[in-house]
Amino acid sequence: MDLNAVMDELGARLNTISGLRVSDFPPPTVTPPAGIVSYPDRVEFDATYGRGVDVILDLPIVIVEGKATDRGARDRISAYAAGSGTRSVKQVIESGTYTSFDEVRVKSAEFDVITIAGIDYISVLFRLDIGGPGSA
Repeated sequence: MDLNAVMDELGARLNTISGLRVSDFPPPTVTPPAGIVSYPDRVEFDATYGRGVDVILDLPIVIVEGKATDRGARDRISAYAAGSGTRSVKQVIESGTYTSFDEVRVKSAEFDVITIAGIDYISVLFRLDIGGPGSA
């Protein structure tokens, strides 16, 4: 699999969520609401015989919403973390059609408060496992 193509396709798919500012790589600055496709923890090669399948493990997607103390931000971040719905990262990512990989699973969502330019924002970190063709 080509990691660049995988990250590009995931970013394009996240862009279908209305109002979300998406970057398919870690940007130098973030303006919420933002979706960021970041680098995976690791890539495992040769998951099947020969070069049949490679696996990308724990590729993170981060959603940064409003101020952590804002009830509206809680409501919005909950929609991203839901298992279904038009703003559900899990549903949006898993229902996509991709050419650079064969399968994707959004396996977890972890909440955190992150500080950007001195402001505390609520965020959710999604971890994805992705499988696709190995190189010949």
